[in-house]
Amino acid sequence: MSMQTDTINIAEVIINGYRPDPGSTGYKKSSIDTTFLNYGSQNSLAEILSLHSPIFIKSYGMGGNAAPSFRGTGAGHTQLAWNDINISHPMLGQSDFALIPAALIDDVQIYYGGASMPLNNGGIGGIINIETRPVWNKETLLTLNPGIGSFGQYTGLVKVRTGTSRFQSVTKAFYQHSENDYPYVNTEISNEPVREKRANSQVSQRGFIQELYFKRVKGEISARIWYESAERNLPSSMLVQQPNLKETQSDESLRTQLKYDLSAGLNKLTFTGAWIMNNMNYSNSLAAIDSRNFAQTFILKTGFERNISNYTNLKVILNDELNYVNSNNYSGYTRRNTVSLTASAETNAGGRVGTMLLLREILDTKNFLIPDFSAAIQFRIADGKDYFLKANLSRNSKIPTMNDMYWSPGGNPDLKNEYAYIYELGFEMKQEVSEPMDLKFNLTAFRNNIHDMILWHPGAFSYWTADNIKSVITSGLESSLSMHYSSGKFNATLTSNYSFTRATTSVSETPNDASIGKQLIYVPEHQGNVSAGASYGIFYASWIFTGTGKRYLTADNSEYLPGYALNNLITGSRINVKGNIIDLNFHADNIFNVNYQTIAYYPLPGRSYSLNLIIQIHKQYH
Repeated sequence: MSMQTDTINIAEVIINGYRPDPGSTGYKKSSIDTTFLNYGSQNSLAEILSLHSPIFIKSYGMGGNAAPSFRGTGAGHTQLAWNDINISHPMLGQSDFALIPAALIDDVQIYYGGASMPLNNGGIGGIINIETRPVWNKETLLTLNPGIGSFGQYTGLVKVRTGTSRFQSVTKAFYQHSENDYPYVNTEISNEPVREKRANSQVSQRGFIQELYFKRVKGEISARIWYESAERNLPSSMLVQQPNLKETQSDESLRTQLKYDLSAGLNKLTFTGAWIMNNMNYSNSLAAIDSRNFAQTFILKTGFERNISNYTNLKVILNDELNYVNSNNYSGYTRRNTVSLTASAETNAGGRVGTMLLLREILDTKNFLIPDFSAAIQFRIADGKDYFLKANLSRNSKIPTMNDMYWSPGGNPDLKNEYAYIYELGFEMKQEVSEPMDLKFNLTAFRNNIHDMILWHPGAFSYWTADNIKSVITSGLESSLSMHYSSGKFNATLTSNYSFTRATTSVSETPNDASIGKQLIYVPEHQGNVSAGASYGIFYASWIFTGTGKRYLTADNSEYLPGYALNNLITGSRINVKGNIIDLNFHADNIFNVNYQTIAYYPLPGRSYSLNLIIQIHKQYH
């Protein structure tokens, strides 16, 4: 009697598909490769974005204030969020990206234009969302990351992640100091260039993050606390003949979050509470300035989400932000409360068409603003292919900052909110070229019509004042390309970003305004970067190129800073010993010693070097 079997062995089948992130249907969103965060642990968020995104960073130098220019908009039109909670300074309406260490970040998400609206209002250029999150493994991971560099720089990071599949604790502590006494060429004080050394430019920074995560059957609880402080000596411009003038700034911040995510069938509820403290003191002995500013922000954010079908999602978010400011530059203790209600519907049937519709109402203290909205559509060009056309239209409001309204003298409590109509059309693709190679490409055209833009200008008296005096149009193209090849022990990656931006004044309340039709100051038309990396076995190397076009210094475009191109090299070795990692990498920045500035008369470093050691000790539980 013969025995037969009804089991047939077949080869493994892998199905690849594209599933858009929630809230991204029809919009442009990107992220920074975590490899750049790991090997850039000595850098700030400003430096990471400058090297690996289309965002232009205006910097006063190493450790100095660094502000973004996103799609031709100002620094106040780009918001910074931490796990979806706005942490931009309420007085300034922006953040100093030089004070955000890459070493404390797990992921960086970039939301362009209208894509920012599900997170918050006011990000006309976009929102940078930095994330810290758990890894649900039964293990303990200890990371030690010391580093040294040119111009008296040394850094240190300690990270401990431990827990189980139900509980996780993450602790990170960071310290950095730099003398920043780099040489530069001064072309302003005489007919012949003079070689000088940067003075009064020291910076010290320290901080820690503690995170606790609890996973329940139907939800997750997270608690986070992030403390940072920095002391900076601010160097003078090249025009000042007394470089040792004492100009200092100290910054201290404490950010806390408590979040509860609850899932019940087709419904999801999110409750987030945050308290943020910022203490900033600035002094300038020559100008006899002693500015002391203390701000507190309380945020309550509640979200309700329901999947009404397999492909349609409804979401409602209520956000209440209360700001208190005590400053010797204000006329007394000042507070402001802003409440927003956002409702959105997203449909993505997994076939050809996906749509997104969003409506928002804002209550600013006692005044309701004209409602904002956003609508997007996404079309899959061919069945089974991740080729998409995307288009969206948004109206986004930005309320005046507290400095705009209450700074004394010059603040204007009667300011109107800025608002912008945002248009975007893009093409996005993901393609597996062959088994070892995959490709991603994005091309986007955008236009922002910004109305009632707030500018500070000389007033009728001896001080400047804030008014809604301009309308601005920014438009351009953005493209990105990334390729990854992997075969055996060999891996190679190529990523590139390019942006072309026109930003001009279309309407001005100032008579005979010379800026009409001219490029806005400090907005480069051309900006791009390319990163090429390869690894084989335990060795790896990356070459990073960045190029920035000229930036005008005057409203009539009669003066400008020339463009520049920088080249950086990273090379190292990564050894795995029974699950423990030893990684030693060497950085050479500005290899060709280019003399350049992003802000006029504030020189940036020439060639510099750094050495970075990463030790990871891993213990897994069974």
